[in-house]
Amino acid sequence: MDDLLAEVRESITTVLDEQCSSLAVHSFIDGRDALDTRLLQLATELGWLAVALPEEQGGIGLGAAGLAILHFELGRAAAPGPFLATSVVLEVLARSGMAGEAAVAALIADVLGGAATLAVAAKVEPPRGDAPAWLLGEVNARAALVAGEGDDLVLIDLADAAPEPVTIWDETRAMVSLSLSQYKPLVTLPGARPMFEALFAIAIAADSAGAARGTLDRTISYMKEREQFGRPIGSFQALKHRAADHQVNAIGADQLVRQAVDHIDAGGPGAVLWSAMAKANATEAAAKIAGDCVQLHGGVGYTREYDPHLYLKRVRLNEMLLAPNAVLRDQAERAFGAALRAGHDVLEIA
Repeated sequence: MDDLLAEVRESITTVLDEQCSSLAVHSFIDGRDALDTRLLQLATELGWLAVALPEEQGGIGLGAAGLAILHFELGRAAAPGPFLATSVVLEVLARSGMAGEAAVAALIADVLGGAATLAVAAKVEPPRGDAPAWLLGEVNARAALVAGEGDDLVLIDLADAAPEPVTIWDETRAMVSLSLSQYKPLVTLPGARPMFEALFAIAIAADSAGAARGTLDRTISYMKEREQFGRPIGSFQALKHRAADHQVNAIGADQLVRQAVDHIDAGGPGAVLWSAMAKANATEAAAKIAGDCVQLHGGVGYTREYDPHLYLKRVRLNEMLLAPNAVLRDQAERAFGAALRAGHDVLEIA
């Protein structure tokens, strides 16, 4: 399994290094390059969206570990496109026990074949009357996963919908606004919310850990080239210490994601706890790193021509997705207490 995960990571990294350079991302944001479309086509051809899916659904069967690897590399490259929502919804559908339903099976096949993308509620809360909900996804997404009653989730058909694009600060991803009261469900996923929240949290955390690594690597390269007083600014002791601290925090965020992945794939009692903590801590660590990388670039770090602001906007959106981090930490505390009351050993949870 480890060898296969390493091969998948190397394959994704190679493609993104070739196709999703800093110049390509900036060209996309400036409207001069359809990078999101090209990456989605490549992802379809290379099976990126299938890395986590079970083999019976046409996937590679790498589970949460595959999901985390995909989103770490996408975050590292600040890759644009509907990957976060589409891959998470796919994995939830595959794990829900409803994958055998005709409508769900056809939808999974269409997504894997590149004929459809998916959306997900940015915050999975029950709809409030006719108030519009914000969905993470493209305006032409085929279906969306939203909250139902209790722990149920509902997959709604967006084929005939007319969602309104929402302008957000992260220009590498898209969000739409839609009133959910007028749409009938394609299928209801009973009791799927805890599983969904764990997988969504892992994907967000992995994207953030990757973004922390991407912005830090590019900033260190810049510090080696930019000179002040006849010396590279990376040679100044105060700046070296800041970069070293960020290296430690970036590694910590990645390790926290791996801890959560291990619990999810093993079906352990710590899955909810560690996925919630991974999302909360990784997004905050990434925001701190990206924010200081803006400073380490000096005055030019604030401009559109440089990369730090791309990552900062991306991880700030990640912080807002799913639930506020304070709520997730409370959820982790309750999950820890519940596991102890159920007779699990502390070491088993950790």
